[in-house]
Amino acid sequence: MDFSDIYQRMKFEAYEISESERIQLTDYLKSTVSTSRPESHAALLVFCYSSNPEPQNVALVRKFLAKQTNDYTRSAAVTGLYRIWRLATPSDIDDLLGLLTLWSVDSRHDTSIAAIECAFLLMHQLQDRHLSSILRQLLETLHEQVRRDSDLAVGLFTYACWSAYDNWARANGERRTHFDSIEEALPVYWDRHKYLLESIN
Repeated sequence: MDFSDIYQRMKFEAYEISESERIQLTDYLKSTVSTSRPESHAALLVFCYSSNPEPQNVALVRKFLAKQTNDYTRSAAVTGLYRIWRLATPSDIDDLLGLLTLWSVDSRHDTSIAAIECAFLLMHQLQDRHLSSILRQLLETLHEQVRRDSDLAVGLFTYACWSAYDNWARANGERRTHFDSIEEALPVYWDRHKYLLESIN
């Protein structure tokens, strides 16, 4: 199966996978080789968009959060769990926060990007001030690392600022925009209180 082609068709042509395709997809994701292959990224997105977050489905996707999973593939598992299915139980949020703490591991860059996006999304969805406080700390930590010329932190900081703005814009009906430069990210950072929730007293 060409998972990427199916994902694009689902995204742009409202394509619905057949039962035989679903069986093939599920069997592939259950296989031992799926965690090491980048093409599993598209497979996971197809699976999550075409399935409900039933316990067995969630358990299958969680398999791809493991340390040995290909980073690009792991990022799709994060997206599926937290952006597509929007899982938000306390244990789900704890798992997401655990993913955020690993941002400095270079081999988890794609996973960190996905976790940052999902955390800002759920922060607004749940109006979760604790999650907001964690994201504030993350922004400040990343900014400090940018000041120390950390190449890894620059991309994550820029993305985190964009994600903070974009999810705020979506939640408040404001104009959405895209940026990917540090110069555009800094104004969002300096005004970060606007894009986060009020601090916990």
